[in-house]
Amino acid sequence: MKKILTNTPLPQAALSMLLLLLPFLAAASNNSLPTASDTLNVANGNEKAKFDRHYIQEYIGNENEYRHQLELVKQFYEERDFQLAWFKNNALIPQADKLIQAIDKAHKEGLTAADYKVIDLQENYRAYEAIPAKDPTKQQKKQELDLALTASYFNYASDFYKGAVDPHSTASIEWEVKRNKIKLNKALETILQERESTYPYYEFEALHEGYLKLRNALLQYRQIQERGGWPKVDGEGVIKLNDTSEVVLDVRRRLLPQQRVNEQDSVYFVYDQQVKDAVTTFQKQHGLAVDGVLGPQTYKSLNVPVDERIDQIVLNMERWRWLPKDLAKGDDNRYVMVNIPAFRVTVMENGEEMMRMKAVVGKTMHSTPVFSHQIQYLMFSPYWNVPNSIVEDDIKPHLQKNINWLETQDMEMVNTFGPNAKRVSVHNVNWNTMTQHNFDYRIRQRPGPNNSLGRVKFIFPNEYAVYLHDTPANHLFDERDRDFSHGCVRVERPADLATYLLQDKPGWDASRVRSAMNASNQQRVDLEESVPVYLVYFTTWVEADGTVHFRDDLYGHDNALAQQLF
Repeated sequence: MKKILTNTPLPQAALSMLLLLLPFLAAASNNSLPTASDTLNVANGNEKAKFDRHYIQEYIGNENEYRHQLELVKQFYEERDFQLAWFKNNALIPQADKLIQAIDKAHKEGLTAADYKVIDLQENYRAYEAIPAKDPTKQQKKQELDLALTASYFNYASDFYKGAVDPHSTASIEWEVKRNKIKLNKALETILQERESTYPYYEFEALHEGYLKLRNALLQYRQIQERGGWPKVDGEGVIKLNDTSEVVLDVRRRLLPQQRVNEQDSVYFVYDQQVKDAVTTFQKQHGLAVDGVLGPQTYKSLNVPVDERIDQIVLNMERWRWLPKDLAKGDDNRYVMVNIPAFRVTVMENGEEMMRMKAVVGKTMHSTPVFSHQIQYLMFSPYWNVPNSIVEDDIKPHLQKNINWLETQDMEMVNTFGPNAKRVSVHNVNWNTMTQHNFDYRIRQRPGPNNSLGRVKFIFPNEYAVYLHDTPANHLFDERDRDFSHGCVRVERPADLATYLLQDKPGWDASRVRSAMNASNQQRVDLEESVPVYLVYFTTWVEADGTVHFRDDLYGHDNALAQQLF
């Protein structure tokens, strides 16, 4: 028969002993469980330290200069199961030193190192090392330093990889280019060698060659600044080859600094071939009329202070940070870039320049917008569908004087644009009271040699109704400043560009492109794969041969960015 257990009271002595042991049993139990703030595990011989999200919230949230990175810091640690990132065997990993060095050199990137030194990371590490191993504050100091390194990285990397100014949330800055979507938490994993990437994040390096070239130019121009800048050129009037003038001595000092000049020797006052060649090179680099003649515009550019050129370089480095890390798409790695202040179109493939050509862009009152899209199709022998604003401003005055003016321009008035358009008599409109808002018809120019769009247009549907196109006004490409359009971009070599974009389209060789351009009927041809196009704004860049180029701030975008960046 089994004994039945009953709730008999414990002997008094046993009860007293149990009460005495309870505190010790509780302490032993607590020591066997993870604490809320720190858990130490041993895995593969390496120490793994953890802390909870509440500690992250408390530390980062209480530091003003880190607070805006709170969500990114939390995401980073959540994805690593709240393990510390910058320590191994209780010592900082080498990547921490790399980060500190990168921050110290921020000025080389056109950034300010002090902006990222919220705390002295090195001093805090020395303080951590000085704490005895058994001191309970050591683990807290370790956690603080790990969080500070992570937040400091995100502060620096955000500006370095994505820009110190957010162009998409700053009203005064016009930049609707596709966003740079770098995931900084993943970039940090690459730096910590916990994830592989095709991008050089682990070297704290930039992603675009154009940026790297400008960074080298920044160093070069800062060295000039440290030497006191360049001498002023006090000149007026026009100086040509073999002329003699005192200003030539200033030009020699400005453009040929390696040359020793003797003010007592009259030969140095002669505008000889050597000086002319130097002036010609300078004119090319600054978008001036390349005639080798000293004149007002050349004097003006020569006297722009080196400080302003440095600022201009920094502004354009900032714009490179705004660009997506991948400019191309698909297997071909192709894209088209329009640099508005340079009046130039460049076609890139696999990082190599395939072609470049001159461009005509919008005049100041009709500025070409800064944005990106995808070229989807070409329209050969196109109609020009005239915007109603142009009808009111430019066409209406002609019709008020000559009601038959449209016919002289190969134009017609229709009830709508598109294949179902029907012609309408111009007599249906009272041109004296017509405005772009009450105009019920449409005006278009028929395909032909005089069509304002030329023989082909390159379409990337967008809200601005802007596209690339041919033009019958080829003489405009000979101008130095080519801001003549109403916003669209006219290209110098449309047949070459069309042939290139259609190279994957069966049957579309250069001969067929020419035939389609000279046809009497409009024809749409879709690309096999859309090609990214970027209409951007760079007022300084570095060519392949290392020469630094500067251009005027055509639309005032440099000035608007400077207000935010400096």
